[in-house]
Amino acid sequence: MLDLLTYMHGKNVVHRDLKLENILVDDNMNLKVADFGFATFKKIHALKSYRGTMTYMAPEIKEGKTYDGVQIDLFSTAVILFIIVQGIFPFKEAKKDEYFYNLILKGDLETYWKKTGGQKLSPEFKDLIIKMFSYDGSKRPTVDEIKNHPWMQVPIDMKQMRENILSNIEEARTASTASSTRQDTTSRGDIMLDLIRQPASESLQLRKFNYMQENDIDVHPGVIWDDLQAFNFEKCSEKLQLEKVDGKYIKMVLPAEPSEDGAGVDLVIKVKFFEIEKANGENPGRTRVRFVKKSGDMQQWYELYK
Repeated sequence: MLDLLTYMHGKNVVHRDLKLENILVDDNMNLKVADFGFATFKKIHALKSYRGTMTYMAPEIKEGKTYDGVQIDLFSTAVILFIIVQGIFPFKEAKKDEYFYNLILKGDLETYWKKTGGQKLSPEFKDLIIKMFSYDGSKRPTVDEIKNHPWMQVPIDMKQMRENILSNIEEARTASTASSTRQDTTSRGDIMLDLIRQPASESLQLRKFNYMQENDIDVHPGVIWDDLQAFNFEKCSEKLQLEKVDGKYIKMVLPAEPSEDGAGVDLVIKVKFFEIEKANGENPGRTRVRFVKKSGDMQQWYELYK
């Protein structure tokens, strides 16, 4: 990615919409960047147009300031890097009044890393990413400074890494194929159609930042209930408390581990179902299943969902 930035900026071009959706790879895991619809090659160090994607945009764009296109590409790259390392967005928006970004701005990094589940990330990574998230674009490290940062100095066998990634992709494809040919499309008990809600404004709302996960399914809610029971037995040593709240949702509770201060909070997840395609007889149609964290530790939630 840094090599790409060096090449692109060396041609006096800035992208202005770098994000995961615009990064492609070929069969050999060579990186490609797509969608230059917001790119420009004119006055790239003194731009004013409002361009980009909300969660990847640098603060100076949001505030309507004149900005350096090179610096805002680096900010978007930092968001990409954070997601690759941590698996979540670092903040909803890079605005002073946004809770997570404000923690960075005021230097409350202990709270920030706790809230984003990054306590165990290396000091080197934390140092680099916080610098790349600087509110002042001129204080963000350049590509060369990033390349020379201690976090980037760990030796990497790129050939072996590519082979590992390709192997993981193949395993995922195999698992996906097996899942798509699943035979167990009926539940052992109640199919729980009463849990499926009609399409409503709630099902169309933007996903609440990092607290929600959605998947589309073509089985009855009762099958998901059976799967959760099996998951509880196989992965959670039956610590999960599962409850069907009639006509509403499935409630999952993972009790907090005992602690010296007794301040633990139970992890509570609601599993809701929304109709996409009507069921027809034995055909369950298509349903959107939504997992929503209502309370509890953020890191626990990420690990449980994975």
